[in-house]
Order: sequence, then C-alpha cells, then structure tokens
Amino acid sequence: MKLIAFVTFYLVLIAGCNDASQPQEIAAEKAPTEQTGENTYLMYCAQCHGASGDGMGLLKLDRPARSFIDSGFSFGNTVHAISKTTSSGIPGTPMPPFSDVLTKKQIEDVATYVRSFVKTIKEVSASETEMIVEERPLVARGMIPPINDACALHPRGLIIGNPDGFSYEYRVDDVRLLAIRQGRFIERADWGARGGSPLTILGKISVLVEEGNPNSMFTTQDGIPLRAQLTSTNTLNDHGVIRYDLFDKDNNRVASVEEFCKPTTGARALIEQIIVLNVLTPIKMNTLQGTVLEGETNIPVGTSTRNIFHATKGIQ
Repeated sequence: MKLIAFVTFYLVLIAGCNDASQPQEIAAEKAPTEQTGENTYLMYCAQCHGASGDGMGLLKLDRPARSFIDSGFSFGNTVHAISKTTSSGIPGTPMPPFSDVLTKKQIEDVATYVRSFVKTIKEVSASETEMIVEERPLVARGMIPPINDACALHPRGLIIGNPDGFSYEYRVDDVRLLAIRQGRFIERADWGARGGSPLTILGKISVLVEEGNPNSMFTTQDGIPLRAQLTSTNTLNDHGVIRYDLFDKDNNRVASVEEFCKPTTGARALIEQIIVLNVLTPIKMNTLQGTVLEGETNIPVGTSTRNIFHATKGIQ
C-alpha cells in the first residue's frame, strides 16, 4: 500500500513539473539520504509549500499552498496538530494524506521541522499571560485539562470568572458544570500553541461536581437524558451567564436554559446555581450527588426557576 501511494504521489509530482513553462529542479533531488525531518519535508512537502515554507513551491495548484512562515495552519500550530493534519490530509484541498506513505516517526519529524518555520514568539512573563478578573466577569474558552486522574480532558470547555473570586468550569460539548474554584483565574498558556494546549487553571477547587464527571441534570419525563447545546455567554452583569438549549434524542429542542452561579451569604459557605428554564415540552430535573435542589423535579411548560446549592469543602 505504501509503495502504491508513493508511486502515485511521485507521478503527480512529475506531471506537475512537466506542466511548468520552464522545467526546474525538484527540491527533493537535492535532499540527502539521511532520514531527518528536513529531508523528508524536502522530499514530500517542499514541492507545494516551498523549501523555505513560504508556500511558493514548484507545483502549480488551483489553491495556493499554506505559507508556514506566516503561521498558516488550518488546525493548530502544535507538533501534535501538524502531525495529525499531515497524516490525514485536508479533504477538499490538494493536501493529501501521508499516513500510507510516511511512518509515524517521519510524520512527527516533519511536523517538528514545519513548526520551526513559525515566527518566534517573544518570551513573556506569567503576569502578561494571566487573565485577571477585576470589576467584570471574564469568560475563557479552550481545552479543559483533566480535573483528576479519573476524569477526561475536554477539548471544548469554558471557565467563567466572577469578581467575587469564584470561577466556574464547564464542559460545553454537552453543557455541564464540572467544578467550582476559588482564587486566581487562568493563565492563557495555550496562546503560544494554538489548537493543542489546555488552559492553565489557577483557582483551587472548592466544589467538585459529582467527582468532576457529572450526569446530565435534565431528562425527558421517561428519564432519557437530554443533550445540552451551548448557545451563548454573557458578562454584562456581576455574574457571568451561560445559555444553552436542551434537545431530545430525536434532536427536537425541548427547552432553553440560562444559568449563573454565586456564593450565598450566611454562616455556611454555599454556592447557588440559579437556573432559569423556558420549557416547550415537560421535562425532569435530577438532583446531583452532594447538592440540594430547591423546587420540584418535574418542570412544566413555560418559564420556571430552579436553584441548586453546592456545599463548599474548603480550598483543596
């Protein structure tokens, strides 16, 4: 399979070069035989992307190839992201998959070499990358790292930081509150590697919702979980607000939800999760482990409010 793919690719290169008005020497012919990321790049990539990564290769394409020196990356500029793109290609573009042509190590070596084309980002201090919540809430979206060894990484997540010193960590592929933290907000360490680095969360956990892997709060009347799809966030008030729609298994929207969290006043430290629902079809709301639900579990058609109270366990 690798041999067939290589021969096909080589014939394409020959055809592309023969179409040029003035034959030019292919960069691959200059490449030494030693297997390095640079040599593999010159052999398989330079014809389109240019020997210097400027996108000015020998082959004439319907769509210009990416310029790596201009940070032109479709799916992130980390070695992992570039390796994935090199392996699978980009459907609908001239970029072919190389998983049948190159070994995993060759692909990783090429990705590392390609990454070297990216302009150097100046070193910055932690204070320059840290997001600090002041008088208004902040929302940071990105990859959420595993909360503990038993939890998964969430490629799509967000964290709402409020001026009261608490922050709220959500997964947003199927919206659920994972953890409540207290203290500093986040450091945007992922800015230096778009598409591959998790957020650096600075706050200490004060509430871990169902061990960081909560079940869905909402179900149909028959107990079938509903999917929560993020629609928007809002930071205009004292507390960041998250909005999402609920869908049944047939992808019918059954409700819209708006929620925000805030600490309560009183002798005991509690976090109140305030949920406003606009329900189209009657649904049920489940009480999560370790929480207290204020209001009925059955939610009728119309607008309803439910409050969930989380007991903080102190900074961990």
